[in-house]
Amino acid sequence: MTLQLLRDTETDKPDAATEAPAPAPPETRTCPKCSAPLEDGQDWCLNCGEAQPGGRRVSLPGKRATATVLALTTVLVGGAVAASYAALQDGSETATPPAQLAQVPTASQAAPAPTTAVPDASTAVPSDTVPSDTSAAPSDTDSLLPPDAGDTPDIPDSSGGTSSPADTTTSDTTTGTSTGTTKTDSTADTRTSTSTTKTETETEPVKIDLADGAGSLYDPFTRDTAAGDAAKAFDGDPNTSFPVTVAPGSTQIGAGLAVALPKLQGVREIELKTKTPGFKIEIYATDEEDLPPDVLDTRWAHLKDVKGVGSDTDGAETVNLGSGSTKYRHVLLWFTAPPTEGSTVRISELKLLG
Repeated sequence: MTLQLLRDTETDKPDAATEAPAPAPPETRTCPKCSAPLEDGQDWCLNCGEAQPGGRRVSLPGKRATATVLALTTVLVGGAVAASYAALQDGSETATPPAQLAQVPTASQAAPAPTTAVPDASTAVPSDTVPSDTSAAPSDTDSLLPPDAGDTPDIPDSSGGTSSPADTTTSDTTTGTSTGTTKTDSTADTRTSTSTTKTETETEPVKIDLADGAGSLYDPFTRDTAAGDAAKAFDGDPNTSFPVTVAPGSTQIGAGLAVALPKLQGVREIELKTKTPGFKIEIYATDEEDLPPDVLDTRWAHLKDVKGVGSDTDGAETVNLGSGSTKYRHVLLWFTAPPTEGSTVRISELKLLG
């Protein structure tokens, strides 16, 4: 016979007490920024310093400071209004309008008293009554202003008549203007005439009168072999000439013609004529009374060089030396290169202009 074990279903059922769910742990507050745990009533995160929502400081942000600022502002505005009112009250009590002083006309502005009597201010006619006399005295305001040119009274003159100051002033002004214009025109004409004359004088050099024997041979190196007469360069005869001759075939002249001026003066131009064109000259000048012994002496002032003298002008040459502001005592024409043909330089005519 088989035995069957029956299961006790009562004992297999779980105990209600043991199968009851465990209670949920209490909720822990965390910082919404860094998730750090917070205690109850904690207003600030100790980890990141963030203010926590629902805290006492967050629920009343700035109310105390705002109230303080409003209270101070109200006090200051009230004090300013009170001070302004007090200042206005004091100024209105002490301020007095300035007294108006009537201007007393000077002797030159004094006018004869009007013949029409001026009514007193207390007995003045009403405003609706039009006075028949238009020459009544001006009001107080008008008396403080200077009279217009048209209202200036006539002043008796010595002849018994009357004349207006405005007319006299106008007449004097017109006369003065006319006189000044005439004087200016005359001065301008004089200056223009003087300037024109001076310009004409400067643009036309004048020939310098030289004394007899003013010209001489300048030959410090003894190069000349002709022994010519320097006076023939100043005699006014184009058929005569002053020659300077060197050895045949020489490529240099090395001698010159010195001219003594009557006094210290400026030289602006040199005019010469030659029968042997094509030579070269160097022009020097000195303010010494005696000629320097050598052309290389520093007392000679070099003025100008001229090549091919008279080659393109049929033997005539004009040398411009400037304004002539510097004054000299001697002028030297130093011949360097010989003419186109031969070894003789001839000066037919020579003029110095200052």
